[in-house]
Amino acid sequence: MAGIPAGRRRNHCSSTRQLNGEMCVSTVMLYTFMIAASTGSIAETAKRLRYSKSTVLYHIREVEKACGSELVERDVRKFTLTRSGQKALEISEQLLQKADELKSLPTADSRGTSTPRLRDANVGPSKNLRQPRRTVSA
Repeated sequence: MAGIPAGRRRNHCSSTRQLNGEMCVSTVMLYTFMIAASTGSIAETAKRLRYSKSTVLYHIREVEKACGSELVERDVRKFTLTRSGQKALEISEQLLQKADELKSLPTADSRGTSTPRLRDANVGPSKNLRQPRRTVSA
């Protein structure tokens, strides 16, 4: 899985939401957890993803909160996964793989015609909005 493009990064605070009283973790947080598990280092993960160390720690803590258990045992320089962390890593890898599969679904409606994808865009003022009247000086 490739890194997240710079234009797609979000503030870490907007990545977690409550849904029906339960914590929802973003795929970005799961990906951060997965990279941290493979490197075993917060600093190396931060460097690789171009995040601050505090953002990496925040993502790991949010995944831990969502799982309801400690996923990593922290040491001075390195950390290791707990048993729960190893299971969470397996599930995270599966979820991220499924998320990639979702992105590759064909975009077609029930009649077989192509449905346009939504894209990020800068939208200017609508033509339907009333423009302020201009006064003419004599």
